[in-house]
Parts: sequence; C-alpha cells; structure tokens
Amino acid sequence: MSSNTVTVNRDCQLYKECSFCEKRAVWVCIFSSLALTAFKVIVGFISGSKAILGDALYSFKDFVISVVVMIGIRVSGKPADERHPYGHGKVEFLAILLMSIFIIIAAVFLFIHSIKDIMMSIQNKIMPPTLIAFWAALISMVAYYRLTNYINCVGERVKSPVLKVNAIHTHTDAVSSALVAMAVLGTNFGIFFLDPFVAIIEALDLIRVSSKMLNNSLNGIMDAQTDSEIAKKIESIALLVPDVRKVSKVITRQAGSHLYADMTIKIDPHKTHEEGYLIINQVRESILKGVKNITGVNLSFEPYFS
Repeated sequence: MSSNTVTVNRDCQLYKECSFCEKRAVWVCIFSSLALTAFKVIVGFISGSKAILGDALYSFKDFVISVVVMIGIRVSGKPADERHPYGHGKVEFLAILLMSIFIIIAAVFLFIHSIKDIMMSIQNKIMPPTLIAFWAALISMVAYYRLTNYINCVGERVKSPVLKVNAIHTHTDAVSSALVAMAVLGTNFGIFFLDPFVAIIEALDLIRVSSKMLNNSLNGIMDAQTDSEIAKKIESIALLVPDVRKVSKVITRQAGSHLYADMTIKIDPHKTHEEGYLIINQVRESILKGVKNITGVNLSFEPYFS
C-alpha cells in the first residue's frame, strides 16, 4: 500500500471521527449544562449560597443556547413546505424568547434576595453558606474547563463557528465558578457580604445578556430589518451585474440561521421582459453565492429613467 493511500485513509478516518464528534458535541453541551444546573440549584438551596444559585442560572443559559443550536440543526433546517413556505427558522427565535424571559425573572428574584442578604450581613444576621458550595463551585469549574477544551477541539477540527462560540461561553462560566468558589470561601472567613455581592453581579449580568437575547428574538419574530451592512453588501453585489443601473430597495429579514431578501432593481427601459428576467436571475445567483446563509432572494425590476 502506498504512502498516499495511507494518508487518504487516515484523512477519511479523521473526517468520520470529527463528523461524529460534531454531532455528539451539541448533546454533550445540553446534558452537561442541564446536569450542572440541577447540581448547583440543589447545592445552592442546601448550602444557602446565592452565588452558586447565580452560577446555576449561567449553566441554564448554556443549556438554552445548546437547545437552540439543536433546534437550529433539527427543526429550522427543515426545507419549506406548503404550510411553512418561509421555512421553520422562527422556531429558534421562539425558543430564545421563552427561555430568556424565564432567565430574566429568575435573575430578578436572585437580585432581590441577594440585596436582602447583604442588608442582613451588615447587621450580622446572616449565616455564611456551608463549604459544600465551595466544593460544588470547584467541581463546576473543572467540568467547564474540560468541556471548553473538548468543544474547542471539535470546533477547530470541523471549523464550526457555533461550537467555537459555545466554547467561549463555557470558558466564561468556568471563570464564574472560580469567582463563586472564592466568594463562598471569603464568606466563611468573615466577609459575610461577599457571597450575595457576587450573586448580585451575576444577576445583573444575566439580566443584561438575557435582555439582549430577548431583543434579538423579538426582532426576528417581528421581521425587523437585519444589519444594514448586509443590505449594503447585497446592493453592491447586484450593482456589479451588467445592465443593473440602480438598486431602489433592499429589505432583509432573519429566520433562524437563514436570511431572506426582498429587493427591486432598475434596468434599462429598452430591455424586454425576457431580458429583464435573465438579469434578475443573474442578480439572484450572484447574491446567493456572495452572501453567507442567504436562502431566498425575492427580486423585481423596474425601468430606469435618469
């Protein structure tokens, strides 16, 4: 067997392994985030640590993101049908909307109770959380670092931007768990306000992140115009097509990971309808090739008069 054949076989084997890991990675994220959420919620109530409860909400946020990624792969990726002519992409927005509302409500409750705990700590009326919260935070930190390395490895091999973003989130959560561990330890050494103080910071950050998720999902459901840079790129691609004199309208909307565009171009008024249809077909093909994740382009043309 030649060395080239061995190399090809090895590359094929690596490709199969990476493809398998890519499919499995999302499920690993889902189950690990859910398990860590349940674990930290239980420990939080047993130990009395507000910071570990805030950390549990971070894990739940990761669970939400992983579920939405799975929905994007399984549901929103389905082709359009008679009942859903524009596809199933908005399912992602609906999932983010509902789950972000839940996270915001939970974070607000955590914020209020943490404020009360700080007031009680000032009056020395609060007991520090038990050290089980410290060990739980350390376990969470180690789990997140290992998960980060795994997801990052898979993301680099298969060149998946979604998995790379997930790796960034899990690394941030590992840092958060480390801060929780220090807060619990500090509280047990007499700095009683430290645990609820960290919980307040976590709650405010969760409200900020979830509000952004909520706003993005509402924009998606309401068919808000996407980034103006995308519209400019579509317009510039269309103007490169011969016989396109002007782009009079570009409207873009997001449906999950897919992008749709409606636009009107102006062409020479002496062109026949047949020639006009050939031009818009060329424009459509150019945009589909030149713009990432664009699924549909609805085009019309009008005569151009200077």
